[in-house]
Amino acid sequence: MNDFGVALGNPTASQRTARFGKYVVEIALVFLAYVVAGKLGQATASIRSSNLGPVWPAYGVAVAAMLICGYRAWPAIAAGAFLVAFFSPVSHIAALGQAAGATLAATTAAFLLHHVADFRPSLSRLSDAHSLIALGGFGSAVVSASLGVTVLYAAHVHAYSGLGRAWLIYWLGDATGVLLVTPLALTFSDFLKLRDWRRITELAVLLLLLTITCLLVFGDWSLIPVRLHFMAFAVLPFVIWAAIDFGMSGATLSILVVATVATLATAYGLGPFAQDTPFKNAVLLDVFFSVLSVSGMTLAAVVSEREHLLRQNAAMEVRLRLAAIVESSDDAILCVDADGIITDWNKGAERLYGYTEVEAVGLPLTALIPSNLLDEESRILQKLKVGERIVPYETIRVTKSGKNVDVSLTISPLKDSAGRIVGASKIARDITERKRVAEVVRESEERLHLAVQVGRMYAYEWDVATDLVVRSREYMNILGWRSEPIQLTRQQLLEKVHPDDRPRFIAAVADLTPENPNAQLTYRVLRPDGSVIWLEKNARAFFDQNGNMVRVIGMVADVTERKLAEAALTSLSGHLIEAQEEERSRIARELHDDYNQRLAMMAIDLEKLAENIQDSSPGAAQQLYELFDRVSEVGADLHSLSHSLHSSTLESLGLVAGVKAFCQEFAAQQRIQVDFAHENVPRGIPGHAALCMFRIAQEALRNVKRHSGAVRAEIRLEWVGEELHLSVSDRGRGFDPNKPCPEAGIGIRSMEERLRPFGGRLEINSCPAEGTTIDAWLPLRVASQAAD
Repeated sequence: MNDFGVALGNPTASQRTARFGKYVVEIALVFLAYVVAGKLGQATASIRSSNLGPVWPAYGVAVAAMLICGYRAWPAIAAGAFLVAFFSPVSHIAALGQAAGATLAATTAAFLLHHVADFRPSLSRLSDAHSLIALGGFGSAVVSASLGVTVLYAAHVHAYSGLGRAWLIYWLGDATGVLLVTPLALTFSDFLKLRDWRRITELAVLLLLLTITCLLVFGDWSLIPVRLHFMAFAVLPFVIWAAIDFGMSGATLSILVVATVATLATAYGLGPFAQDTPFKNAVLLDVFFSVLSVSGMTLAAVVSEREHLLRQNAAMEVRLRLAAIVESSDDAILCVDADGIITDWNKGAERLYGYTEVEAVGLPLTALIPSNLLDEESRILQKLKVGERIVPYETIRVTKSGKNVDVSLTISPLKDSAGRIVGASKIARDITERKRVAEVVRESEERLHLAVQVGRMYAYEWDVATDLVVRSREYMNILGWRSEPIQLTRQQLLEKVHPDDRPRFIAAVADLTPENPNAQLTYRVLRPDGSVIWLEKNARAFFDQNGNMVRVIGMVADVTERKLAEAALTSLSGHLIEAQEEERSRIARELHDDYNQRLAMMAIDLEKLAENIQDSSPGAAQQLYELFDRVSEVGADLHSLSHSLHSSTLESLGLVAGVKAFCQEFAAQQRIQVDFAHENVPRGIPGHAALCMFRIAQEALRNVKRHSGAVRAEIRLEWVGEELHLSVSDRGRGFDPNKPCPEAGIGIRSMEERLRPFGGRLEINSCPAEGTTIDAWLPLRVASQAAD
């Protein structure tokens, strides 16, 4: 007997006890849920008639129990229905009849859904939602309504003043109970799968907004002068939201919230369903719930079905891609059965072995194996039979033409659903290409050696224990030390480093740690002829288990030409900035001395002309006065522009006064608060250095206005040691300095270019939502007397 047969064999006594205990727990839970739901349904006595009401959630619990637990749940449903009816104002016979009707109707619902509609409790298909609505809800409720009303009238319990009306309310109440409770019970486990706090928060917000909307529509609040009864269907967008984002469980939960609030409000005589007779109110309430339920469940099922279809299409695409990958692979991929017969054959195998798929399928695998390697194949098959996977190994195979081919094989066993080995898959790769690549690698190493020579680089290794540095022979051509040995001590090497760079050279080695083993350093070396060359070193340190450095390896490149080019570029940048400032000064003078004066004269003439014609033509005079104001405004703007291009205050009174005046003008024009402070700034700052810091202050303030969104900026100018320090900060939106910022990138580069000829540096500290600080440092040698 197989494992499946054993599973269906006679259960042991302990298994029977466990099953019975589980059954008792299920029955108890169903009984308790039915009683609680029944009591909740009877709580709204003000909208019920005798023992009938517009919503009966207990029947929804009964149908859900039948679908989840099966027909064995009928005793719990019958007992719960009888107990609820027993404590209601009906006779015991009527209670027994209602219990029988509810039990039979729930059984009918389960039978119709399972045997007629092929129902799936997951409600993931549109047909499942429609089946539950039509058969589980409105269809099965015909049974409970017919039996229940018959029993009630036989017991002289007349509800809603007529048999037809009573049957309609009974039928709608049970059907509505199924629509509100059953789908939520079937899909409630979906909420337990929520792990993302964003989705949990979204669900909580949805339910909160929905509850508030329901209270506003159905509450008839005295604070709201207008009744919002016409907005009863304003809850529908929330149901749609829940159906789209949370599926069937979300849609049914939102509908249940609406039903709870609307039913309670109606019971207290509030809302749009408490304005007519009890019968009409009950019918309208049930119709309202039915419309919401049908809409929400249908939409949720459509969304679920669409997502399932998308997943199926994605899975199909994956399978097709995998098949395409296998078919288009350059490797030979084939499968054999347990008897060693080829069953699958891809294009790669056809290219490697020469057999077409039609020719290969059905051939024994031995047709591809040289006769002298058959014993090797037998050993491989023995390993496969015990489930062992053969990792890539190199061997020889035979093509259709009889040619031997060197291949690398990977072999894996194939198993069926029961775990039995039924064959093997083999991937063969022609390693002739690998051998060719090995030859290419050898040639590449030779080219690399040539590149090292052409690129003026050499390798080195420092043994910390012996303090010996061993260098490759290329160092001779770079350093010009033909007679010097390949290896020397680190102290001997340090003596050849330029004296100004030795502290940085020593510090770079001292900073190497197991956490930071890499170093890069650019330094100068003195050649035997007295010339200086620039070298760039990239090194990596290795440490023992105690964290002690044992050796350092690296590459050293001659970067003298690059350094000379950078120096030339720096000089060019300085000349460009100087030419730019000269052009600024020329344009500023032209604007101030020529155009601004001409505009002033024009404004005076316009004013005189307006005064002359004031009496004869007041309208024309008014226009001339307006034209006078516009010309005066243009003149003021030109004056401000000329001052921005070339600050006379900076030129005549110095850096502190120039920056202070610009801050005041900028604050007035841009409507932003600028706080300026200075400390110990010497008076004898050279003009070109003062202009450099002035322009940096201008550009930094413009960046604050353009990009930070701040309404306040701080500028501080101070003398620290032998350096002039300018700091511009704000508390605006900030940015990440490690990410490219195209908006502020040009301004920052302009500041760096201005500082470079002076050997200055620019530091930017910023963080999103925390503001930005720009620090400019300019080394100078000036008198130590501070400014006033």
